[in-house]
Amino acid sequence: MAIENRKRELKLKQVPQTKQVLRLIGRVKLANLMELNERDFAKIIQKIEHDPIFKRLLYPSNLREKVISYRRFPRSELSRNFYELKEDIVADRSSLDVESLLDNRKEIVLLIKRLGIDKFKKYLLYNDEEMSYEDISLACNLTKKEVMKVMTFLDDFSIQSEFFNPSIINLRSNISYSKIAKIEKDDSGNFVISFFSPHLAKGRYSINYEKLAGLKKNGVFSRGEMKKINRLLNTLEGINTRKSIIDRIMRKILKIQSVYLSKGNPRDIISLTQRQLAKEMNINPSLISRGIARRSIETPWGEEYPLKYFFPSKKEIIKRLVTDITDSEKCIYTDEEIREQLKKAFNIDISRRSVASYRKELKIGRSLERVKSYK
Repeated sequence: MAIENRKRELKLKQVPQTKQVLRLIGRVKLANLMELNERDFAKIIQKIEHDPIFKRLLYPSNLREKVISYRRFPRSELSRNFYELKEDIVADRSSLDVESLLDNRKEIVLLIKRLGIDKFKKYLLYNDEEMSYEDISLACNLTKKEVMKVMTFLDDFSIQSEFFNPSIINLRSNISYSKIAKIEKDDSGNFVISFFSPHLAKGRYSINYEKLAGLKKNGVFSRGEMKKINRLLNTLEGINTRKSIIDRIMRKILKIQSVYLSKGNPRDIISLTQRQLAKEMNINPSLISRGIARRSIETPWGEEYPLKYFFPSKKEIIKRLVTDITDSEKCIYTDEEIREQLKKAFNIDISRRSVASYRKELKIGRSLERVKSYK
């Protein structure tokens, strides 16, 4: 009896430990997924979306068996650059894949223009009507082969999008950045996120688990198929999490830095730490760090910045303002006068000693040195 009780005790202790280990494994997988560069991430998506099981769940011949659909992120779309034949923006033509993609792009863009951009978005990019390939062909007056060609091109373009929208930061930095989007204004004057990759523009996967349970109950899928489906859905949820975190970070930037994005004046940037944002989004700060690492966006006025640029600490903002104040060629302000300027113009109250410390960090000379330089 005592031995049985001991076994039961051990079993009870093991249950929470097992759950803890599984959660830990899930976090590790998510961390690895967040750290993937955009090209490798697009390759994973391409591989999954070519899987026959995925196609069956997304484009079934019987719509009652449709389990997966796309759900776009709010205030987002595919960048207008996608529809433009600007071959000169390709960073590297040495790859045969890129050359082949360029040739295909001409054909696809002409096909899209013939079809109309609105129809392309509705049926081929987002598939808002949740139609099968055959129905899309009929609605667009295209052959099934043409529909498949467009779909394949969207996948290939997502993988190679960095060649069509190269990061300028890479030219002056040792860090390799991926430019993922441009902030633009729509016809109503509201900010939208224009993603360069069709995969990001499509949004997340919406999975109808209730319908899947019903199909399973009715014996639509075999036991072997259900195992594959469960593995597939686990991967899709991981992809959804990565996409959603990046999208939420972008929308927080739009909200918090809206004045700066409207005017383009660096003085309008608001202090925001990654830890603050993680608390607002109720996620681990490490996911924010991984979400913004090596990614950049283009501002409405055409300049590119790392996502990290939009998360300045209060200290970084003060240092930028001190630089602005002392940049004037006639500026001979002392540290005390700089302190007064900060308080008067920006309502920032810091000590003279702090001003001196920031000035030294910025390698800006004392007022006497600047007076001599000016003279």
